[in-house]
Amino acid sequence: MKNLAKSFLMTVAIALITGFGAASANAVPVTFGTTACFGAGCTPTLATSTTSGGATAAFAGQPTTTVETGTPSGFTVADLGTITLSGNGTFTSTPFTLRVNQTVPTSGSGDFFGTLSGTIVGGGTGSDTRILFSNTTLSIGSVTFTLANLTFGNTLFLDPNATGGVTRITALISAANPIPEPTTMLLLGTGLLGIAGIVRRRKTT
Repeated sequence: MKNLAKSFLMTVAIALITGFGAASANAVPVTFGTTACFGAGCTPTLATSTTSGGATAAFAGQPTTTVETGTPSGFTVADLGTITLSGNGTFTSTPFTLRVNQTVPTSGSGDFFGTLSGTIVGGGTGSDTRILFSNTTLSIGSVTFTLANLTFGNTLFLDPNATGGVTRITALISAANPIPEPTTMLLLGTGLLGIAGIVRRRKTT
């Protein structure tokens, strides 16, 4: 009887682990939008810009959109907005705040913080302008946003020649499944009932 109980418990444990693994890999819809602003203590908006001499950096946010953190990778890649450079001039240590506003699966917001600096030349066709981020990951509830197209781990270079002055800000979005699948719950319930039955029979014997 003891060996039977051990075998049964092992089977239930394996099934539960497999079930929870499948649940965490399921696609979770994420609905969000982004806003941003330049300057210390600024208020993020959907569209904003900053000018230094004859140079301009303009941000366009991501309107509210829904993505799914699909399988098998468990994440998806999405735009968080774009920055367009124009003119000629130099930015010096300009604070930049990029805000993610999430409504699904939970409501909340989080900020990426960076510093804009560098020089635009050739009317925006050449540049060493960059944003150096102090944080590259943020979490809102069970969802994690991780900046993707960075160099040196935390630097977004703006206006590479191939993009005509427009640089996308992209992120990997992943989400844990907060609700176990019905199959997982059924396995858990069946396992507990089985254990109770074995214990009852042993007591009777």
